[in-house]
Amino acid sequence: MAHIISPLALEGGVRRLDVAPLAYVMEHTEPELWEPALLSGESFAEAAGRRAAAVDILEELLAEFAELDAAVAA
Repeated sequence: MAHIISPLALEGGVRRLDVAPLAYVMEHTEPELWEPALLSGESFAEAAGRRAAAVDILEELLAEFAELDAAVAA
């Protein structure tokens, strides 16, 4: 992954968990994408493909979030 987003933000000298990247990903994906079990009628090969796609989508959305976050900070 090209972008690393720290999950901990320093606020007033205290580290706080920043869930904004997670919220962004969850807002832009369907819940079925993250289902760890087989979906109804799904083969093992299809589940493996879905999980591989989830990784790619996650990387793209986190990169997109990092770009948006940097633009807001600038």
